[in-house]
Amino acid sequence: MLQFAEFLSKQGFRPTIDVVDIPVNCTDINRWRDGFLKDPSTLIIIAISPKYKADVEGIAVDTQGLHTKYIHSMIQNEFIQQGCLNFRFIPVLFLNTSQEHVPSWLQNTKVYHWPLHSEDLLLRLLRKERYAPPTVAKEISVIIQPVPLCATTSPLQPL
Repeated sequence: MLQFAEFLSKQGFRPTIDVVDIPVNCTDINRWRDGFLKDPSTLIIIAISPKYKADVEGIAVDTQGLHTKYIHSMIQNEFIQQGCLNFRFIPVLFLNTSQEHVPSWLQNTKVYHWPLHSEDLLLRLLRKERYAPPTVAKEISVIIQPVPLCATTSPLQPL
C-alpha cells in the first residue's frame, strides 16, 4: 500500500491512507469522515484484498477491521443514495486478488488492477478520457427521403 501511495505522490496527488494516517478511535474516524467522505470532490480508492473482503463481509475481529467495515458501510450508503451510480469510488485490485474479492455492490464498476492498469487509473483520477470524443457539429442536418417500394414486396392481401 505504501508503494502505491508513493506512486500517487510522484504523480502529484496527495494520498491519505486510512490505515497509516488515522489512529483508530472515534474522534479521528469522524475527522476523516468529515474531511474526505463528506467532500464529494474527493475520489476514494478502495484497496481490494482478501482481508478487505473478509473485514467488510464477515465479522471484523480487530480494530482495523472494524474501522474498515465502518468506512465501507458509509461509502456503500453514499453509493445507494446516489441511485447506485458510482461517481467517486475507485476499486483497485492488488496482488493476489481477483474480481471475486470486490464487494457485490461494486461489481458493475470499472475495477483497476495495480500496477497493470496504472495509466488508466491515473486518467480516472485526473477525470480524463483516454480517447477524445469526436467533435459534434453545432447544427446537425437530417435528410429524409421516401424509399420506393420494391416490386417483390407487396402489401398484405386479405384472405
